[in-house]
Amino acid sequence: MRRTESSAERLVVVSIHDVTPAHEGRIGRIYDLFSELRIERYALLVVPDYHGAWRLDKHPRFTEELRRRQDAGAEIFLHGLRHDEVGLRRSLGQELIAAGRTGREGEFLSLLPTEAARRIDAGLEMLRACGLHPVGFIPPAWLFGRDLVQIIGQRKLPITEGIIAITDSDSGRRLIAPALAWDTRARWLSAALAVLAAFRCRVEIRRRIVRVAVHPPDIDDANAGPSLRATLRTLLETREAASYRTALGG
Repeated sequence: MRRTESSAERLVVVSIHDVTPAHEGRIGRIYDLFSELRIERYALLVVPDYHGAWRLDKHPRFTEELRRRQDAGAEIFLHGLRHDEVGLRRSLGQELIAAGRTGREGEFLSLLPTEAARRIDAGLEMLRACGLHPVGFIPPAWLFGRDLVQIIGQRKLPITEGIIAITDSDSGRRLIAPALAWDTRARWLSAALAVLAAFRCRVEIRRRIVRVAVHPPDIDDANAGPSLRATLRTLLETREAASYRTALGG
């Protein structure tokens, strides 16, 4: 794609969330879109035991494909253990924090630090047993519980992010880059966010880093799917697709 002379200074960081065998077909279609658009640098946010029913180590074909993409340059992130909030209770404050953000998929929001650490350790063990080498941890729905950034740093996972910024968990340095994402839980919502995505492509043209977060249902949604394709095409006219490490200057 044609890019301006200053494109090397402006980047788009693209990630696929909720990478699990449960979404294998949709993730395959996202891979096809990336191939069509020649996006070679992206992140895979992997859930080791999605909803307690999709253990990664029970799906060798899927994990083999993840290893292949890792070897080709994709960054692997641990993205929770189960992803959901089954058996967990939110406080009123946590309900307010999560309002509108997720349908009970913010696994780490209400966890005590000891349980958060246990789940991260279990997730890391499974990823590494599958030959995957995560460069960071990103909580589901970008919802952080108490002491979570410190727990991430203690496990030598140098990169995390929230909805507003990417964080170097070693130094605490934050890179402001609000996530551009869709939500397909309701048709009106996906339509509204498609309009917002087009608007943001125009108003954020001067921002050095633009972050695009893709969720598996986006690719099949009547509003989110075409918006995702158009957004990536527009951004790639003036930007290079880059890794999180490149965005942070690593």
